[in-house]
Amino acid sequence: MNHTAPIFVVGMPRSGTTLLASLLSAHSAIAIGPETNYFSRMWKPLTRGRGLCDWEAVETTLVQWLEKPTLQSMDLPVRQLLDTFRETWKTGTLTHRFILSHIMEQYAERRGKAIWGEKTPEHFMYVPAIKRVFPDARIIAIIRDPRDVHLSLVKVPWNRGNAFNHALQWRGYQILSQRYQNLFRGYYMTVRFEDLIRDPRSEMKRLLSGLHQRFEEDMLVRYRQEPLFDPQQEPWKKHASAPIDAANAYKWRTQMADEEIGIFSRVCGSYLTRYGYEIPGESRFRSKKALTGLDRRALLWWARTSWRVSRNRDPWTDQPMGLPQPDAMQCVD
Repeated sequence: MNHTAPIFVVGMPRSGTTLLASLLSAHSAIAIGPETNYFSRMWKPLTRGRGLCDWEAVETTLVQWLEKPTLQSMDLPVRQLLDTFRETWKTGTLTHRFILSHIMEQYAERRGKAIWGEKTPEHFMYVPAIKRVFPDARIIAIIRDPRDVHLSLVKVPWNRGNAFNHALQWRGYQILSQRYQNLFRGYYMTVRFEDLIRDPRSEMKRLLSGLHQRFEEDMLVRYRQEPLFDPQQEPWKKHASAPIDAANAYKWRTQMADEEIGIFSRVCGSYLTRYGYEIPGESRFRSKKALTGLDRRALLWWARTSWRVSRNRDPWTDQPMGLPQPDAMQCVD
């Protein structure tokens, strides 16, 4: 195993990915960059087109991607990068691995770190693609009680859907997580948010051991000194740079209506039990509450995704999940 291979932090939005990434980035050998959304903004649109064969399409997508605020916060030499990628494309050797690693290696080098990492929650849905592009990559997925995830999601401006949508999404993530653990054994790790804030020292020791790195005591303080987000642009992440508080868990017990608790009990049932989350015996499922505010488009997307996953197919390409595919241009006239 490559001990300096890249690290991808993933998980359902509002599950604690920013805290986890900040703790990892506080390690003297690891630099976790801001959210790049590379696989949704670059890999997906290009894969659905001619791949990396059409330079005009690649350049257009690159420019749009590099304009993303979190990419701009990395202070990248955009013109120089585009020239480098174009020259590499001319040789027929441009790959997704080269594009992302070229940028992230520079980011890590400027911080004096040997290992680069990336934190984009939605990359959870692209783990098979990540493993095709970076076969040596280590994936760390964070899991949080879905009821607390829901309470956090309803407070952010970009949220869509209701409790039923969020329950289905969380359940879908756990189904995929089981697939990933089987397919990418040794390269895919999970951590519960509740365990991380209850005993950050033990959990970080365990995760770093899986990354073949030693735990550093001052990580638990240093993570607050260099936030991985702009509090002006993303105020909902401000708690990620606050002292770790074990009480920041199971808020649903006092803040969630019984009808919504019933939705999560019904939809997430066995997976709640699997991860050690309680299921109240008195909560009831009400179909009317589940339909109010339902995002039907998201529901249909998850239905399609669940169907593909049940057939062991990739959620995006509908190809056999885990099937090795070369990360190369392979252009055919």
